[in-house]
Amino acid sequence: MTYLLRCLALATLASVLPSDLSAQTPEPPPEPVSIFGWDVPQDERFKISGTFIAGWSHDGAQAQLGLEKQGRVAQATLAVSGRVTDRVRYVVSFNPVNEVTSKPACGEEHFFFPNDPAFYAAGPVVPCDPENGLKRVDTYNTYALDYINQQGPLREGYVDWRASDAISARFGRFIVPVGFAPLEVGSWTAKDLTRIQRLNAEANFGLMLGYTHRTTTGEPLVEAHVMGVLGEGNREKDYDWFYFVNTSLDTNSALTMIGSVRARPHRSVDVRAAYKRGFTGSKVERLPSYWASKRIDDAFVASAKVQVHPWVSVFGEYARYVWGPTATSAQMLGFDEDPIDKPGYYIGGTFEVPVTDRVTAGVTFTREELSRDDSLVKYLALNGLYGVEMGKKDRGTIARFYVDVSRLVTFGLFWADISNPFPWASGSWPVSGPRAFSGRTPDRYGLAVVVRTP
Repeated sequence: MTYLLRCLALATLASVLPSDLSAQTPEPPPEPVSIFGWDVPQDERFKISGTFIAGWSHDGAQAQLGLEKQGRVAQATLAVSGRVTDRVRYVVSFNPVNEVTSKPACGEEHFFFPNDPAFYAAGPVVPCDPENGLKRVDTYNTYALDYINQQGPLREGYVDWRASDAISARFGRFIVPVGFAPLEVGSWTAKDLTRIQRLNAEANFGLMLGYTHRTTTGEPLVEAHVMGVLGEGNREKDYDWFYFVNTSLDTNSALTMIGSVRARPHRSVDVRAAYKRGFTGSKVERLPSYWASKRIDDAFVASAKVQVHPWVSVFGEYARYVWGPTATSAQMLGFDEDPIDKPGYYIGGTFEVPVTDRVTAGVTFTREELSRDDSLVKYLALNGLYGVEMGKKDRGTIARFYVDVSRLVTFGLFWADISNPFPWASGSWPVSGPRAFSGRTPDRYGLAVVVRTP
């Protein structure tokens, strides 16, 4: 954090010194945005944009309650942005659809739910949620279509400060630049994302410093960012329920540090890398619980996308996550101190052809393999519960077919062949009774509509 403050102080000094780099070319005034026929005037101090994503899907993981077919709105996001001064810009976006966070489940005969408060070894009284607890279990078993934990309806809210043409700072709540954003590689909702994309998708509060090196024509060649964030936006993905405290609240005293680099050496090549080192949760010694402990939250993600032809692109990501209780938490709880390695990758490609000047049709295929190991799997394996063991993999093949109109409206169909080694660990299959360890395959298919303003 001291290093970040020093960088910020140097950027402040640079911003008050005269420099040709700080000169700006006035931007032309943007066109009004038409919202249902109402033209909203815009200028550099006030711009409004929106994203609407909705879908209908079949998800076999929700079949235990007969809820495998659902139609939901993932996003109805409205964003307002603008310049306060030549150097200061703000962005605030709101999405009233806030269904991502898991809820505490009530007990259910013959099923195991990892989000059941009764499964805690100790802790304060946490009431179950009879409406949502059995339906919003974890990232394997949920009806939600969105993939970002929000602060209530607030999706992002931050201030950008441009110290010079190369140096910038961002403060507030923002989506961290780790890996490809879903829409960049053809994904629409949580039902057709790869698991690596879901693990990378994280919004958090913090400070980000950026450096951009541009070509002689002004195009970004290399972008580098270093940031310190609260780190709690990824807490639930490793089953760090922490008494189901809101994930926008900071439960640990250490910042999560993230560094990312993006290079575009050619207009058809996009290469990225990000490294995260941090923690989620806290070690609460008076209430020792495996499900409310301080966890490691490290990640390395390398991404590449190449436009090999105007109609064809290929992409892929390699990820390696390091999770599990910290050494001091493991000692307190009586578990081994070895961290949990979770490596994996996905590769894919997009083929699209123009139908008319404004309409494009395409298809995207993605193949993924990722270790299933996490804190839940390790806990169940060490205790000999439900036939769970370490070293298994998640596998998935996803196909998407779409029609795109002016890059503003997308109509798509998707099919996801999912191989989850332990569906019963997420409450999808029973663990006892006459149908123990059997049930509907967690495959998914459906349709999605994405609408974006210019």
